[in-house]
Amino acid sequence: MQPRVISFASINVDEVYSIPHIVRPGETLTSTRRQQNAGGKGANASVAAARAGAPVHVVGKIGSDGLWVRDIIEHAGANVSLVQVLDDTATGRAIIQVDVSGENAIFLFPGANHKLTETDAHRAFAQFARGDWLLLTNETTAVAEAIVQAHQIGIQVLWNPAPMHDDPLLTNRVVGLVDVLVVNESELLRLTQQISDDDCQDSFEVMARLVMNELGCRVVVATLGSSGCIGLVRRPTSNAHTIPIAGSSTDISIISGSGGDDTDDIDDIRVISMCCSPIRMEQVIDTTAAGDTWVGFFVAELARAQGESPESIGAHAALTPAMVGRAMTVATYASGITVTRMGAVPSIPMREEVEAFIRTKKHE
Repeated sequence: MQPRVISFASINVDEVYSIPHIVRPGETLTSTRRQQNAGGKGANASVAAARAGAPVHVVGKIGSDGLWVRDIIEHAGANVSLVQVLDDTATGRAIIQVDVSGENAIFLFPGANHKLTETDAHRAFAQFARGDWLLLTNETTAVAEAIVQAHQIGIQVLWNPAPMHDDPLLTNRVVGLVDVLVVNESELLRLTQQISDDDCQDSFEVMARLVMNELGCRVVVATLGSSGCIGLVRRPTSNAHTIPIAGSSTDISIISGSGGDDTDDIDDIRVISMCCSPIRMEQVIDTTAAGDTWVGFFVAELARAQGESPESIGAHAALTPAMVGRAMTVATYASGITVTRMGAVPSIPMREEVEAFIRTKKHE
């Protein structure tokens, strides 16, 4: 049976303003367009995972002003029975500037997202089992508490520490408890700075390896925007089941023992952006939900692969490089579609669209 995805989620009302350029200090600009959409990093990733075909259950809190956002998440295919409606708190808000090149700047009002507690995690996780996935970001309270409780039950943890906080205490509390870590370039740099005394002038691969070893993760993935993405995977035991990579050899490069040591048990995966995100710059409209779409499709693909290979589930099992490589590829195609559309949730594609996009690009 395919593992379920429990999304400990931030849920926001997104107010999106189209502007000529990101507002500078002391500057006033007139927006050419305003949209109000469902959003929040947790909500976006939940919708992406559901549209990718995963059984998703959302744990979150909203105010009465966010009921329509909950309905949109549910309509996307996620279970929202664990989303609580608070009478005395407003739903989280995100004020998003999007410039003519598709780049964005965001500030947040956390609202009900900062009402999530350790007790909420405990009550929710009691309904799930070993082998299910916990997906969470840094936009809610009780992040470390949720990770600790999930690990105790045997729930696999995928943590996307975004937005990245300068909080070494949070990082220290989750050492050894996170199975899969997904970060972008800036998050990887700041996380490395938290756990290392060096000047962080190393390559992304070296920083990812340092973070992997310090946090004890099975998998670390760094998304690098137009440069594609890299992943590090602890090599599975010799009897682990492996699935073939469903993609051409130009999509994925897997290098065993990339640290240069014959005893190295870490494989290096690189997804080449020219194949997996073949979006011309003039097609980029809005990058707001690109990272969340990537994370949602990625965890959905991991869950799908584990449904076919249940022996890969568990503390002493492993996600194989093939599983991770395939998930990275599909996630990169999905986010490549997202950036060509406006808004957060409205921009997230269906699985069928992503599969069609992959087929089209492989025949070009």
